[in-house]
Amino acid sequence: MKKIDLKILKVMLISGANNLYNHHYEVDKLNVFPVPDGDTGTNMNLTMMNGIKALESKEFKTFKEFGKEFSRGLIMGARGNSGVILSQIFRGFFHEFVHNKDYADMKILKPADILKALIQAKDFAYKAVMKPVEGTILTVIKDGANKVNEECIDEKDPLIVFQTLLKAMQESLTLTPALLPILRKVGVVDSGGAGLVYVIEGMVYGLKHNKPMTVNKKLSPENNKFNFSINNEEEFGYCTELIVKLNQMNNPDFDLGKTRTDLEGMNGQSLVVVEDQNLLKVHIHTLQPGDILNYLQKFGDFLTVKIENMTEQAKAHQPSITGPRKLKNQSALIAFVPGKGIDVFFREQLNVTETIFYSNKVNPSTDDILRTIAKVDAKVVYILPNDSNLLLTAEQAKKLEKKSKVFIIPTVNIAQGMRSALSFNSSLSSKENNRIMSNEIKNVNYGYLSIADRDVEIDDVNIKKDNYITAGTFKNHPKLKILASNKDLNIPLKKLLAKILWNSAEIITIFKGRTATDNEVAELTKMLEDNYDIEYEFVDGQQNVYNFLFVVE
Repeated sequence: MKKIDLKILKVMLISGANNLYNHHYEVDKLNVFPVPDGDTGTNMNLTMMNGIKALESKEFKTFKEFGKEFSRGLIMGARGNSGVILSQIFRGFFHEFVHNKDYADMKILKPADILKALIQAKDFAYKAVMKPVEGTILTVIKDGANKVNEECIDEKDPLIVFQTLLKAMQESLTLTPALLPILRKVGVVDSGGAGLVYVIEGMVYGLKHNKPMTVNKKLSPENNKFNFSINNEEEFGYCTELIVKLNQMNNPDFDLGKTRTDLEGMNGQSLVVVEDQNLLKVHIHTLQPGDILNYLQKFGDFLTVKIENMTEQAKAHQPSITGPRKLKNQSALIAFVPGKGIDVFFREQLNVTETIFYSNKVNPSTDDILRTIAKVDAKVVYILPNDSNLLLTAEQAKKLEKKSKVFIIPTVNIAQGMRSALSFNSSLSSKENNRIMSNEIKNVNYGYLSIADRDVEIDDVNIKKDNYITAGTFKNHPKLKILASNKDLNIPLKKLLAKILWNSAEIITIFKGRTATDNEVAELTKMLEDNYDIEYEFVDGQQNVYNFLFVVE
């Protein structure tokens, strides 16, 4: 019969975190919308790893100390809605051990204790969400907790309890498409629920074998069982751009395709390789720029070489907090932004005090938000999440912030963020600003154009991989809706503009993404000029995934 003491519990959690890490790319790909912005697995992985980091190199004498440290690590590292819910599940699990004096001298975690802790875990998860939706991670933890409390009430072996829990969660996960129609239509299970199952699966392994699952050091987005493609562009490393003058004498049979394949095999991301007469132009994000230079040098002479350390650039944007907070500013606005150009726009055009970057792969943590709140050092702070996946993390930071009064304006896209920021008035009270800024998000339309990364049918739109796809939110339809998809750019664009432009609309702001081409800009410009009497402005947003983001006011 197995026993769970503090040492084994630590092994179990490390094993759960390792198993989630090994599968987090798979979880990312369980994305409902057919654009490569799935980040549930990554968010849960980073959240879990932050909890494990809090346990490293520490010896604990009580379950109270252990649970308090692990829960705090999870909460501070929580990223995205899925990460916040995961942190709350474990916070609930450890709640009694941390706060109930009856557990002060506990040395062994008994099955009866586990059953009670799982019910608390379920309750905390549901409380974390304002409007709980079944067919999600919430259902998976609920079904698992209820099942073990039905079947294991007299069980003495904790391994059997956790095995029963895992089986119940696996069964619940397979049923999530029956509870959430969009999952059934797309043909996937809930991503957050899948991430949780991987955690519990790893914990069962750790308990059974008295050692953690090993980490797959060769993990990549492609070595998993799902077939969906993904854009795994990382924000960090070295951005390497160069032009090589090809030496035709030494390389008369230069093969562009082989060169591209070789570079892809060197762990590069965001790869662009173009041959223009006798010039080879290369753009790549890599952790080892020297290897790229050595490889390309054999083809000729370098005309230009530019290497930028993106890791250090990113660090420069991290809040640096020194000294005590004096709340010297009356108010401040903090906005989440998905691109460097959008960052500049929000700071310079909308007078936002500070921004926090997020991408399709990495969301800010609770700690990132708290550090930014501290940096602005204001009595009142208004936060514009600008993405539905960041709302819970922002709310978590609000609960933990002790000095500034924080208002979360429920903006779920940059259009709402723009409108809300523009309506801020420093002469009004904080409550009045909160009311106005929250109401104003209803008076703006939003849309995007991207490239579909798989075949699927959503909102009665038949979507094919690599075709253009448009979606938007507009009057009487505040929830994002897929509008059209076609290989011809003009067809989905026309459908989008017809929905998001209204007769009295004054201006449309278009944020151009990294993948947008000059030809696409030209076609969009022509469509606006020929068909609409409206002022428009292009902004180089530099966001990933979305060729264009549209804001209509």
